[in-house]
Amino acid sequence: MKKLPAESIYYIRAATGELNSGLIFTSIWVLYYTVMELSLIEVSVLYIVLTVSNFILEIPTGIVADLYSRRLSVIIGGIFVGLAFMTVGIFPFFAIALLAGFIEAIGDTCISGALQAWITDEVGEDNVGNVFLRGRQVATPAGWVGVILSIGLAAWMNYQAPIILGGMLWLLLTIFLILYMPETNFKKNAEINRQSWRNQMKASSATFAEGIRLVRGSTTLQALFWAFLLGSAFADGFYKFSRAHVLQSFTLPTITLPLLGALKDNLWFGVLEMLQGLFCLAGAEIVRRKVKLSDRGAAARTLLSLSAMTTVAVVIFTLTQHFGLAMATWVIVGGLQNLSTPITEAWMNQNIPSKIRATLISMSSQAGMVGTLGISTGLGAFGDRFGVRRALGLSSIILLPMMLIYARKKDGAQNGCD
Repeated sequence: MKKLPAESIYYIRAATGELNSGLIFTSIWVLYYTVMELSLIEVSVLYIVLTVSNFILEIPTGIVADLYSRRLSVIIGGIFVGLAFMTVGIFPFFAIALLAGFIEAIGDTCISGALQAWITDEVGEDNVGNVFLRGRQVATPAGWVGVILSIGLAAWMNYQAPIILGGMLWLLLTIFLILYMPETNFKKNAEINRQSWRNQMKASSATFAEGIRLVRGSTTLQALFWAFLLGSAFADGFYKFSRAHVLQSFTLPTITLPLLGALKDNLWFGVLEMLQGLFCLAGAEIVRRKVKLSDRGAAARTLLSLSAMTTVAVVIFTLTQHFGLAMATWVIVGGLQNLSTPITEAWMNQNIPSKIRATLISMSSQAGMVGTLGISTGLGAFGDRFGVRRALGLSSIILLPMMLIYARKKDGAQNGCD
């Protein structure tokens, strides 16, 4: 069967993935707290299991993608992610959710790094920045559809329905990728495949060691890894604390619609996330037209500006007592975070060699998990002791060293081993 162009596949995959995320994550938090009646400690345990599993699996799955096939890694990952969410939707019990978290981690780590490395090889390093931005633009409206479907299905049926549907769509997407996803520029190591399992493990270790050597010899890669660590800590902390802050500090209006009746609490988070997507969509178009992302310094300069704006918005969100201003700044922070992701991905992919690209991207994801487990968990403990508003204010300080990193790299570098 004839394969489709790589860019088209990337955009379809990005849109479907975002649609699934809208379906699942608009409702899953409310499922945890209402249907499953989990405590804050139990929810924290769920995310610790997911994060630790991701941390352990990131490097092995990245090495497999570099040695064998990025396409195969993405396909396998989609199967595991789909099964995980279908399982937790059908069986909403704490023990099942823990198992589903581990299954999801297998899928996430198979996709992490491999998808970015695959499209970078297919379209080239100079073009991939615009592809990432266009992918974000294509995905955002699909995410809105997912949010609307999630709100409607939750009101019409229950919180489980959109989560199950999201898992099913992940499996259907995987079947589509099996049929139509190309892989034309990946240099598969035929010699590795003819070797014994022991020698293959040695080759995997050598790939990992090469990644470590490159990071140690490159100030740009070191800066990227620190940016991933700090950025992940901030994003995870703000994601959890901002929702708690909205629920604790403000009264959310109730809206009733014909047939559906009174809409549930996931409505407001869904609406705000849609507005974040709209903000990100406009920002991505501005960046795509005005910023030449093939210039490696341009990515750092853009990220510096986005981080500065995010810091100001977080401070206002934390301090204001005005509902409208709080919601507006919440939207701005989320939109800027979403916009930063494809730019960071472009900067990362420009500074690492193709043969170990998935491995290094997986290593950067591990750095992000360290930030999530260490800094974000510490902020959570601080918030339990001193209040969510103070934890939010403290989280904004994380952005300051990130801005310093971007400022030092804003003039660019000749290569990834500077």
